[in-house]
Amino acid sequence: MANRPVTIKDIAEKLNISVSTVSRALKNNPEISLQTRESVQKLAKELKYQPNPLAVALKTQKSNTIGVVVPQIVSSFYASVVKGIEQVADEFGYQVFVSSSNEKMEKEEKNVNGFLNMRMDGIILSLSRATSTYDHIHKIQDLGVPMVLFDRTSKELEVSKVVADDAAAAYTAVNHLIDGGAKRVAFLTGPEYMLYGRNRMRGYKKALADKGMNLDETLISRCDFTVEDAKKASLELLSRSNRPDAFFAINDELAIGAIAAAKELGIKIPEELAVVGFSNSRRSRYMEPSMSTMDQNPKQVGREAAKLLFDQMEDKPGAKDAKEVVVHADLLVRTSSEK
Repeated sequence: MANRPVTIKDIAEKLNISVSTVSRALKNNPEISLQTRESVQKLAKELKYQPNPLAVALKTQKSNTIGVVVPQIVSSFYASVVKGIEQVADEFGYQVFVSSSNEKMEKEEKNVNGFLNMRMDGIILSLSRATSTYDHIHKIQDLGVPMVLFDRTSKELEVSKVVADDAAAAYTAVNHLIDGGAKRVAFLTGPEYMLYGRNRMRGYKKALADKGMNLDETLISRCDFTVEDAKKASLELLSRSNRPDAFFAINDELAIGAIAAAKELGIKIPEELAVVGFSNSRRSRYMEPSMSTMDQNPKQVGREAAKLLFDQMEDKPGAKDAKEVVVHADLLVRTSSEK
């Protein structure tokens, strides 16, 4: 017995009672005498008995677990989202399993299939940057497993979502830069197919228009989501004769790249160049200079996503209809744009 997990049958044999009696005693069923319940529970503790979660799931059709797929497990944003999800899951007595796609569609598909095989009661997911087809998402829907998307989503998917008001957040950030005296605001963004990037582009353009400033397409630079690539793009923009005097970046990594480029060129921040990022990463708070950014309130995002999921899992009226919850983002002004 020492070489394998203890089973209910082992406890039943030791106490010379039936397996069904042990099962009910472990659940504290009042139909079983108090003496028998205490004997069963004492022996189970001594033998370090643990219920088999897969067996329980097969029997009850519930695993009391949910799966969360994030693009980057090391991201402070996604870590905070998971904290919010766990807060709600704890209230319902559920365990949360987290896996990362590492920004790869194939890994995302593998994670989803793994969670389905583990009979998770629900799945919360943020799409990777590489995800361009959605067969794995449709599979979750076809199997009737409750699901919620957050942060990175797609208009093509009829599923409940929790998102930031990306256009409004970008509008706030760019307005802040213009109000601080910026005349030429550059925008560092990613691939055009990404929905949140398109929405932040809308906010950028609207802020310029509302301030009566002409849109200069040459100030919009698309790059990979790395500090290195953002630095390279920023060096090119800042080396021009009519260089930008401010940067708004789609995320903090790209904004950090812009700051690195400015430092290399000896451009003073914020006196000669103001910078605002997006996501309030740990690095943005503690780098020099500290970086202004949009805080997406990730814990709230996680809590809202979990609430939508548990509404579906509890089959509340209308819970299976696709809903969109918008979480407001807040501008945090730090040294990089404080003039």
